Amino acid sequence: MAILTGPGGINPNGRAGGFVFYQLNGQTIMRRLPDSHRNRTHPTPLQLLYRRRFKEINAFLAPFKRVLNFGFQNQCTQSRKGTHCAYQELVQKGYTFGQEPPIDPGYLKISSGTLLGPEEVGISRDDHTIQLSWRDQANQGSSFQRAMAMVFLLHPETGNHYWFTQAGHSTDLSLSVRIKDTDRDRSWCAYLCFYRKTGGDRFVFSDSVYAGRV
Repeated sequence: MAILTGPGGINPNGRAGGFVFYQLNGQTIMRRLPDSHRNRTHPTPLQLLYRRRFKEINAFLAPFKRVLNFGFQNQCTQSRKGTHCAYQELVQKGYTFGQEPPIDPGYLKISSGTLLGPEEVGISRDDHTIQLSWRDQANQGSSFQRAMAMVFLLHPETGNHYWFTQAGHSTDLSLSVRIKDTDRDRSWCAYLCFYRKTGGDRFVFSDSVYAGRV
């Protein structure tokens, strides 16, 4: 940036060459124009890869954004939604260039929080029913209280999913959810988290756990 004093009261305005001139507080200011955004029309191969990653992860998350907005509600802001929170988890660990498919659903998170979550989660399936179990955590201090158990089932290839917001309670140590007859031939990725109401419309969540695919 430079301040110019033109002879004879001449005060240039506008662009000239690689510079722009404008008036500020009675003075003429000269600034160098930024380099042309060549990457918008001629992106590098690395930029193309990053753009592809961005599009693929967002397309993967889009079908169940309501689930993510619920599970990440304490991390959401006016401009930051649940999909943004889940994106950060996947982009760091769950996406591999050159792998097919590039997204590993095992790294998907559907919730995040400080609540004590399920541990040693087991999974099994019997035709239309998927069973989940977890370790008894009642001896881990007064912080562990009865909480709701939320289950999310995802078929990654299609985006089809089931969302059970009240599948059971944390003290039950096991639960079962049922899928439709039309979905019995598909294998499903299962995710489990605990959450508890703290007052009004506020909830506290645990980090979700990926139970496996059955």
